[in-house]
Amino acid sequence: MNGTRVSHVDDLASVVERESIELGVVATPASAASDVVQRLARCGVHSILNFAPAVVTAPDDVLVHHVDLAAELQVLTFYLARHGARAPLPANGGGEAAERSGEREE
Repeated sequence: MNGTRVSHVDDLASVVERESIELGVVATPASAASDVVQRLARCGVHSILNFAPAVVTAPDDVLVHHVDLAAELQVLTFYLARHGARAPLPANGGGEAAERSGEREE
């Protein structure tokens, strides 16, 4: 696809090995997320970024970081409404919890 190789999920183990992949990104429908996380773990991927709208479990030796895109978009729209489109975000972002509590440092 435009110079990028797209492989079937059944080829995941060989791709992980061939490319020495250490970090996986899951961006699937919620119904497929757990299966993909388990497949990545079985292939030896120990760090996974989960964008799927589902909480998934993984083996103890696999770190899964969940990203809630809806919450992140809410933070950005709040910031834009409060500060306007021209105001740059602070370099460190300030964090979602600080934004929600109104304690964000600027």
